[in-house]
Amino acid sequence: MKQGYLVITGANGQVGSYLARFPQLAQYPQLLLYHQRQDRLQGLDKAPNRLLKQCNLMDINSLAACIQEANHHFGSLPTRLIHTAAVRSSDAAGVAECDPEVFSHTLNTNLMATVNILRTLLPHSRKAGCGRYVLYGSVVTATGLVNGAAYAAAKAAIVNLAKSAPLENAAHNILINCISPGPIATDLASDYEGEYLEFRKRYFEAHIAKTPTHKLISMQELAEMSVLLVSDALENLTGQEIIINGGSL
Repeated sequence: MKQGYLVITGANGQVGSYLARFPQLAQYPQLLLYHQRQDRLQGLDKAPNRLLKQCNLMDINSLAACIQEANHHFGSLPTRLIHTAAVRSSDAAGVAECDPEVFSHTLNTNLMATVNILRTLLPHSRKAGCGRYVLYGSVVTATGLVNGAAYAAAKAAIVNLAKSAPLENAAHNILINCISPGPIATDLASDYEGEYLEFRKRYFEAHIAKTPTHKLISMQELAEMSVLLVSDALENLTGQEIIINGGSL
């Protein structure tokens, strides 16, 4: 398989920035896409095999321009993707009480950002004759999420994209899969505040209490799975949702 380069979206997030530094993923040239902040990416821009670009994934023209710049920078095409970018419902309200605008924003932003990254990258990967894509879902696709239905619905739609798009692209040697983790061991206070922070803490505590392993999902475990899913070793694993939830039913 031609190496090409790896695109990581949501690169300034706790998971995205961890993946960018993970040794087995750092072997690939990387286009790191971030929305606004880039504080967690400090130092990565000094590596010749990395290109950092600010990009709103809802703006498909801006996204296409970033990819064209990366193609020129690396002298190759994007053949790997790890899509971690996501937004969550900020109101932590039930369906009956939620703000329709917040619900719509959460649903549309998560879903259409994923559609846009696929629409933009797939033609390039088809031209290269190969692709290995990982979309990040969530365990809530199987469980639902109290006071977070918009996020859960968006993630369920993304998982279905990871089942539908492979049917259209397998003949081009493009494999697309989804990792759906339970709560990830991150620093919540660095991303959330107020009542939503407390909501997230309660959700994490409930997960630990009911999960057979009594553990949050580690970023290393996610990185190891991502390494496998973007590797040349895979030839037939595609269209799958891989749920990592510590054994919960």
